Amino acid sequence: MRPEDGKKIYDSIEIPDRLSEAVNRAIRSRDKEEILRRYEKERRRNRTVRFFRNAAAAAAALILCLTVGVNSSEAFAREVGELPVIGALARVLTVRSWHGTDGDYEIDMEVPRIEAEGSKPGEGQPEDAGGTVPGSAEEDESREETQGASRQDFTGEINAEIEKIVDSYMEEARAEFQEYKKAFFETGGTEEEWNDRKMDITVDYTVKYQEGNILSLELVTAKGWVAASEERHYYNLDLAQERALTLEDVLGEDYVRICNESIDAQIREQIRTDEMKSYFGYGPDGEKDEEMGIEGFTTVSENTKFYLNEAGNAVVVFDEYEIAPGYMGMPEFEIEK
Repeated sequence: MRPEDGKKIYDSIEIPDRLSEAVNRAIRSRDKEEILRRYEKERRRNRTVRFFRNAAAAAAALILCLTVGVNSSEAFAREVGELPVIGALARVLTVRSWHGTDGDYEIDMEVPRIEAEGSKPGEGQPEDAGGTVPGSAEEDESREETQGASRQDFTGEINAEIEKIVDSYMEEARAEFQEYKKAFFETGGTEEEWNDRKMDITVDYTVKYQEGNILSLELVTAKGWVAASEERHYYNLDLAQERALTLEDVLGEDYVRICNESIDAQIREQIRTDEMKSYFGYGPDGEKDEEMGIEGFTTVSENTKFYLNEAGNAVVVFDEYEIAPGYMGMPEFEIEK
């Protein structure tokens, strides 16, 4: 099920008359001050999180200095690129970093770049090595340069996609908030009620797994104001083969059955052991409930999101409202080999 379909169906579920009237009374009693109170509470929470995050960054001063250097100097980036990464064919660097206020926006941004081993940033294919002796050190070096340049092309495509995602997200978030701000004042809102509120925009990444030629990277984009939303993008890469990994690569040709059985079992267990857990299509006893009116989880596919965790296991990720109510966030399920 598409997340947007799940949300529409969830929102359209009929509420019993007694509860519906209570809800309506609550809605009628809620005014702009209540909305503002919720907004300010969320904003203070985000600022608290940001404070501790910045404190942690200050404690890691050396890492911060390296990050600043990478952002300010391509030469410095190349120097950092020469640091050894044992057994890895690429490293992940922060190339855009911003933490602060920009007009109506509080921005926390860390944008990654995947840099291939055996190549220099910004360089394409190496020049023709010419008449190297077969089996010689010169031929080995030439081959390594060619492979490095090829990996650079592969990772360059990934980096370009990441940049496009980030730029588009920032542009859309800004436009969305300006539209909301305009509507607020056009419908009678005052500067006092607005109270210099801002949108929080976050871009961050995590290296979920890196071993040998395998890299699993998570890119997160999120925004928060009256409501909050989050998007995640995953890059599971075989750098030696220069291709994206699939669930079939990780779990074998029977990956659909393996994932479906594991996810179904985990959903049932979660519902039975935690009354706060809820999934579309499952009753409070953890059994399938067709009368709920929402299909919920049915199967994974080749397009299902996943990443590799520290153990090297695939972790399947679903979007908000895709298989569960929005308060459940983005459900994750580890599929053990």
